[in-house]
Amino acid sequence: MNTAALIRLILRRDRVWQPLWVLSIALFVTTTVATIRQLLPTPEARLHYAGEIAKNPVILLLQGPTYGDSLGAAAAQQRGAATTIFAALASIILLVKHTRSDEERGRRELVGSAAVGRHAPLTAALTVVLAANAVLAVLIAVVGVSSGLPLAGSLAWGLMAASGGWVGAALAAVVVQVTQSARVAGAVAFTVFFAAYLVRGVSDLGGPGMEWLGWLVPNGWILQARAFGGEQWWVFLPVAVFVAAMVGVAYALSARRDIGAGLVPPRLGPARAPDVLRGPFGLAWRMHRVMALAWIAGAAFIGAGIGLGGETAIKTFGQSGALDFWARRTGSDDPTQIFFELVVYELAVYSVSLYVITTVLRMHGDEATELLLSGPVSRARWAVSHLLFAVAVPAVVLVVVGLALGLGNGDFAGGLALTTVLLPGIWVMAGLAVAAFGLFQRAGAVVAWTALVLAIAMEVGWEVGLVSDSLFMVSPFAHVHYSTLADPGPGTLFGLTLVAAGFVAVGLYGLRRRDLAL
Repeated sequence: MNTAALIRLILRRDRVWQPLWVLSIALFVTTTVATIRQLLPTPEARLHYAGEIAKNPVILLLQGPTYGDSLGAAAAQQRGAATTIFAALASIILLVKHTRSDEERGRRELVGSAAVGRHAPLTAALTVVLAANAVLAVLIAVVGVSSGLPLAGSLAWGLMAASGGWVGAALAAVVVQVTQSARVAGAVAFTVFFAAYLVRGVSDLGGPGMEWLGWLVPNGWILQARAFGGEQWWVFLPVAVFVAAMVGVAYALSARRDIGAGLVPPRLGPARAPDVLRGPFGLAWRMHRVMALAWIAGAAFIGAGIGLGGETAIKTFGQSGALDFWARRTGSDDPTQIFFELVVYELAVYSVSLYVITTVLRMHGDEATELLLSGPVSRARWAVSHLLFAVAVPAVVLVVVGLALGLGNGDFAGGLALTTVLLPGIWVMAGLAVAAFGLFQRAGAVVAWTALVLAIAMEVGWEVGLVSDSLFMVSPFAHVHYSTLADPGPGTLFGLTLVAAGFVAVGLYGLRRRDLAL
């Protein structure tokens, strides 16, 4: 009842967010194809990649196997799995936002006071998120064909990405019925999805004897679509069955719980709170600790994988001559080293910037803010308590990655030098997020994410020769870049740190001046 009205409401609330994430993933596919076309310009280079490099254990774990030696097959193997993760993350965030988060904030109770069916909010949220992923599938197919790739493979890639989003949304629909916290619901849903992704990776690592393991999780089915490698369309049938089953479970659980509550009640805390929770920093630690520790653990895992196995694969790749273009573009005379630095750079800068912006913007949903600021706590002190994690955790993550990179060759100092130099550029993104939050209130989230998307787009454009050096230097990442274009000396790093501090000051000033409508 009145589901259509709720769908229109969701579309209005997310009139910026949904087009932004769909277009961002489509842009990611476009730039991937352009980059692979430059890196692997000849059939011989692509054949060498498919026969040697793609079989490296680290690549199999993180990206999955390759199913051909064409340009499309190489691009899909490089970034196909990543598009499923991005689509799942966005779908989980949006599904939780329009279900459990609305219940936490009292919107669900307000909507329920009108002529609205019990399951209408869940139905509306699922309809919008599932439809957005269908649009994503079509858009990826269009950009694939526009880039000169075959239609069948492009459509298969689009359906792979959409399937990741559909599975993520279905998992979130179940989890929001079980948990009582939007934050916990989102974390649990994505953890389950990513754990299934790693199970798929272990299956690919194990070879034919472990293939059965990959069929236990939907992530394994999705990659079996084999985009540009003899497409297997039937694998989308079990994905559809899984999504339908999870949605059915979600509706059944929704009918059994009270609005505003979860099937699993929250664990009772101690009768007396520890002293560390008396101030804003203790509360911020309690709010951010799970995500911070998860990122540090993930950094250690991925960094160790690259350090132990990835460098060997990259050296073999560099010796094949496939990176001659890359060496010329970046001004380096060592293709192997520059490509190794590229891999580390992209994994560190892009992923850690994602954590930084997410951490800063969590101030928007801090339910303890009103109570906290009613006491002797200033807005600046409250904001700095959150900012501390956006500054300190990236430093720890990059140090952990740098040390892990040295596991393969024992060069721990070189690994640290490679990663820690990126920190000031990431701090600038944190400062931009604070400034956006302080100046633009709710629109700050859109501004912060748009800044990151533009920075990544400029970099990818520069790498393929579409963006000039001077325009690329607008991005903070250009000044800590692995190429000879940048000179990340002490003066540059100090200057970036000052820029980050300036953005933070602007954000804190804006936060003091505006109404605190979180």
